[in-house]
Amino acid sequence: MKIVIAGGNSNAEFIISMFKDKKNQLIVINPNRTVAQRIVSRCKIKVYEGDPWRRTVLEDADAFDADIFLALCARDTDNYASCLMAKNVFNARKVICVVDDPRNVDLYKKLGLDVVISSTYLLAQSISNESAMQSLTKTLTLDDNKIQVVESVVFSNHAVCFKSIKDIRFPKYASIAAIYRNDAIIIPNGLVTLRPKDTLMMVTASGNAERLLKYIQAESSEPLSVRKKLAEAAAREDAGEVPTRRATRRSVAQKKADKAGE
Repeated sequence: MKIVIAGGNSNAEFIISMFKDKKNQLIVINPNRTVAQRIVSRCKIKVYEGDPWRRTVLEDADAFDADIFLALCARDTDNYASCLMAKNVFNARKVICVVDDPRNVDLYKKLGLDVVISSTYLLAQSISNESAMQSLTKTLTLDDNKIQVVESVVFSNHAVCFKSIKDIRFPKYASIAAIYRNDAIIIPNGLVTLRPKDTLMMVTASGNAERLLKYIQAESSEPLSVRKKLAEAAAREDAGEVPTRRATRRSVAQKKADKAGE
């Protein structure tokens, strides 16, 4: 790949060390002479001095047709201008803009940049995602740590979704005590089919919670087209457009009874 690394300091050195000597063509541009000389000394690579948002600097560095253009300058506006120049004039396939102000992430994306990264933004997202996962997965230990009650939400990409409990080979070391679905509680049996957003309340011996969650949350290997058809069928059942499996079985049994009565 042809990778242009524009600006930066120690972060630029780290990225250079990651991609150097891996059959990549690295072009390094830095507006700070001191930093540029240090990169040359430590990384043993040529550095073009100058502002990466200037057309002449990018031309001198032969920054045309880069697979990745990475802007690491100290000022967000310089990174934005550099990426814009690289994308619109020098035909960069993907531009990555690093920003200090997390408010610029969504703004710069709306203005046409491919990838905008802020360490503060990523930290906030990580905290938010962690909080979300904690709300989706809970454990409760009972009886002097001998029993654990595990709660987990089923999603459409999980292998257990759209399958009946009898068909998923539920682990013998645990059992499903209840299913919360659309504000209703279902006491499960083998015929119950798991649906997206079902919350499973499971019971297991202490120490099995982690592998039980891995089992429930394992992703399906079925093609996306198959999963979509299953989801559509489930939606039609919920809407009453097609009879449920249980209703179908009852209707078949009723027909047999009627025929026997004749």
